[in-house]
Formats: sequence, C-alpha cells, structure tokens
Amino acid sequence: MKKTVLLIGLMLAGYLSFSQDNTSGTIVYEQTIKMEIKMEGEAAQFAAMMPKERKSAKVLYFNGHQSLYENKKATDQEDVTMQSGGATVMVRMADPENKVYTDIAGKKQIEMKEFMTRTFLIDRDISYSWKMTGNQKMIQEYPCQEATCTDGDKKVVAWFTPVIPVSTGPGKYGGLPGLILSVELDSGKNVTIIKTIDLSPVAKDKIVIPEKGKKVTNEEFDKIVEEKMKEMGGPAGGARGNAVFIRIQK
Repeated sequence: MKKTVLLIGLMLAGYLSFSQDNTSGTIVYEQTIKMEIKMEGEAAQFAAMMPKERKSAKVLYFNGHQSLYENKKATDQEDVTMQSGGATVMVRMADPENKVYTDIAGKKQIEMKEFMTRTFLIDRDISYSWKMTGNQKMIQEYPCQEATCTDGDKKVVAWFTPVIPVSTGPGKYGGLPGLILSVELDSGKNVTIIKTIDLSPVAKDKIVIPEKGKKVTNEEFDKIVEEKMKEMGGPAGGARGNAVFIRIQK
C-alpha cells in the first residue's frame, strides 16, 4: 500500500512540475450544437430534412497571462440543399466571427461578437461562482475535476485540469484553478471538448485584443439582443448559437 501511495505521489509531482514549465500552448476544441430549427409556411415540409447538429472547430491560444479563443477556420460554413416538389430550400450554417480575449491576471474579458450583421465588443469581468462537485474523470491523458455554475438561466458544467494551471478555457468560461478542457451547456445541447493540445510556446501575434465592433457592456449587449428578438417574435436565447440563414428558391 505504501509503495502504491508513493508511486501516485511521484506521478502527481511529475505532472505539476511539467505543467508549471508549460503555461503556454494551443488547444483545438470541437463544438457540437444540437439544433432545433422551426420552419413556417412553404418551408415547413423541409424541417425533418434539416441537420440535427452542427460541429465546428475552435482554437484557444494561451499563456500564463492571457488567452484568445476563436474559430479555427476563417470561414467555416456548411450549405444544405433540399428539394421537394417545385421548391428548393438552401440552408447555410456559418460560424460568426466571434473571438474572446481574456486577461487572466486582471480577470477581464473582451468578446467580439456578431449579432444580426452587427459586430460588438463586449467588456466584462470574469465573475463566475463555480461549485466543485467532487466528480473526477480523465479527458485524454489529463485528470480533470468537475465544476458547475449558472450563466443567466443556463447551467454550465465544466471539466478542468489542475495539471495545466492556467485559469482560462473555451469561449468566455474561465476562473478555475486549471485549464478547462470541456464545457457543457443546455443539458448537453451545446458541448465543447478538447481534440488536440500542443504545449509549445505561442507566438505573440496569436493573442491579440479584438478591436472590431461597437463597445458595449455585457448588460447593454443582452438588452440589444432581447429587444431585437422581441421584434422578431422569438426568445433572446435563440440568438446565441451559430447563425443559420435560410433561403427559399423556386
């Protein structure tokens, strides 16, 4: 028993030593969003033909002080063409050009976010009230711990690894004592999980503060989204996923 405990202790010490010497790297995540798209009028017949989920690649550049999260591809879109009778429906799914810059030490974020053809720069503090659940699991070769919080009306489930002691992660989520490798929202309808990790030094030009867009606070942006979605007759939450454009041709 003593030998087993000693072996585990040495393994953990090796992990911690390795992580402290590698607080810089590049992570590629895969985001999967399960879609519930409703169509009305002559397009309603195509609802059953629609893709049920959307996968896209994201990338996180980080060091011990800051990080940048963005689309892996400059343009990542998928066109689906469906025909029935004399009508053709083309559905174009594209990831908006969103970016999240995080000042880890200052606990600040600047998010560049597209909404209804407009681009905004959202300035916010990182202030998530994470609760540790005590659950643990391995993600790839990294031991992870589970933490949860609420973001508005949504429950957030994150898995982070203390092995890489950088307090950041995918999207706007961070503030944990380790790098977040997986985030789940909406009871599994929106899942982002690590695919590859490279703990090599990151070039300075990879982590740049976004400057494109109108500067607003988090509260101001939420109000803009809520008002616009009310005009369109839908809930504000419907605007927070990937953009879906529908064009009907005859």
